[in-house]
Amino acid sequence: MSLRNKLFLSFIALMVLNILLFKFVFEDIIVEQLKNDRHNQYQYEKDTAEKVRLMQLLRTLNFKDPTERLELDMNKNLPEDLMYRIVVQDARGNVIYSKTSQAYDLKMLPRNSETNGSLKVVGEYHFQQEPPKEGETVIYFYTDEYDIMASKGVSMMLWFIYGSITLVGLVLMALYVRWILRPVNELTRVTQEIRDGKRLVSFSYRTHDEFGQLFQYFGDMVDELRVSEERQSELISAIAHDFRTPLTTIKGYASYIGSGRVTDLERIQKQMGKIEQKTSDLEKLLDELQDYSTQSTEVRLNISRIHVKQFMKGIIEDYLVRIKEAGLSFQWKLRVSNELYIEADEAKLRRVMENLINNAIVYNKPGGSILITCDQREGHVLFSIIDKGEGISPEDQTKIFTKFYRVEKSRNRNNGGTGLGLNICQSIVRRHGGEIMVTSELGVGSSFSFTIPFYTT
Repeated sequence: MSLRNKLFLSFIALMVLNILLFKFVFEDIIVEQLKNDRHNQYQYEKDTAEKVRLMQLLRTLNFKDPTERLELDMNKNLPEDLMYRIVVQDARGNVIYSKTSQAYDLKMLPRNSETNGSLKVVGEYHFQQEPPKEGETVIYFYTDEYDIMASKGVSMMLWFIYGSITLVGLVLMALYVRWILRPVNELTRVTQEIRDGKRLVSFSYRTHDEFGQLFQYFGDMVDELRVSEERQSELISAIAHDFRTPLTTIKGYASYIGSGRVTDLERIQKQMGKIEQKTSDLEKLLDELQDYSTQSTEVRLNISRIHVKQFMKGIIEDYLVRIKEAGLSFQWKLRVSNELYIEADEAKLRRVMENLINNAIVYNKPGGSILITCDQREGHVLFSIIDKGEGISPEDQTKIFTKFYRVEKSRNRNNGGTGLGLNICQSIVRRHGGEIMVTSELGVGSSFSFTIPFYTT
């Protein structure tokens, strides 16, 4: 399960648990408290209204001035922590007396202008005055957001909400830290082992989340590093062998000729030819290493406009004699337009063709054949070199373009190589926007093909 899904499901589980906890534990407690708060508020307002009504009766019975008794008793007996306003009206509805509580006055001060507009009437009591006086006394009770928030039930609700959010956040953070730190510590351990030179590493963290995938990629990278180091070691050994063999031959022939014991001119020329051939082999090895170094530093391509048919004819002419000397039959088919041009680095494109043709010669069978084709396709040119040689196993076909990889591990053959040729070819083709492919069958032969795009104007 991915880390994202773990966090999501954990969040859902915590929210469901929180809802169930509220439903079966806190809901009744909070609702009961809200009821009590409202009942107490209502009772408080009702008691205040009853006091006003009682004072109104006393005023009617004992005082001629309708405001005299109110002024005497209201300031002493009515609570000031409630927000209310008392209005005494005559029979025509004119206000003859008005009284407000201290709590109401505080809310209506200028400095509280932002809150006094939110006052709402939550209770209203009307008392008719007793005859012979006509009119009524009205008491308005008010509330605002602060009063509502200050009630115990609402406070309990808010504490539950804030507490739930905090709890969910803490639990999720704890889970997240646990899920993060464990693989991070594991990765730190493995990285330390690799830095110390260890290449066979193992992971105890085995899950199918993002970190599990990261460890898989990291393990593959370490395996590639190990294989690359092994191949580099093999390459150094191979280069040392490939240099030592021709150098030994050159040294032997040069020493033999230099000794003066050979006087036959024809024999001298033959031995000089051997020296020249071995020198050419050394040059090829150096060229391959230089090409690899060039590809590794991503040197810019020297793009020019190449006439495809002329380019292919030049390649074919260069190899006619060599393929014939190797005892192989040679055919070619150029199925492209005479007006077809491509934009490419001619030297590097020639290098690809030469590498593939040289491989076809080296790995061919005695009396075998080589076929070179060039086909114009939609948007690209397809170059193919087909031989009737040894072929390549399916297992090796997936690795032959890897640097330092050689199908033939034995150095007793003359076709050892550095294992860089096909990797260089692949790099050149891809930098031109094309792709290189291989199809092969052991004992039947191989076909190497690559594409180079062209653009019609």
